[in-house]
Amino acid sequence: MQYNTVNSMKNVEIINRIIEIEASAQELIKNAGREQSELPLKISEILDAYKTQQHEKALDKIKNIRIAEEKSAEEKIERIRKEHEEKLGKLKRIVDENIDSWVEKIYCFIIKPTEI
Repeated sequence: MQYNTVNSMKNVEIINRIIEIEASAQELIKNAGREQSELPLKISEILDAYKTQQHEKALDKIKNIRIAEEKSAEEKIERIRKEHEEKLGKLKRIVDENIDSWVEKIYCFIIKPTEI
């Protein structure tokens, strides 16, 4: 009879262990299901963070391009201004050199149109 009692106790221990393993498995399945249901939200959060990061990088690139373009435009404007000043200076020198003869020719054309 003692054999049956020992055997029965072992069977009870085995059954209790099976029940514990089953409970653990059920908990694992429940946790896996919860994690699986949370996965789309986690993916969405990761994607949103990535989009934000890429947006910030794009804004930085746009800012850098704008700065470079503004600098280039300022340099072009300065170069055009200098060229304009040089041309204006040359034109002023030509006028200064020729004003007297031009005035004389205009005067003669108006006063003495037949002599020209």
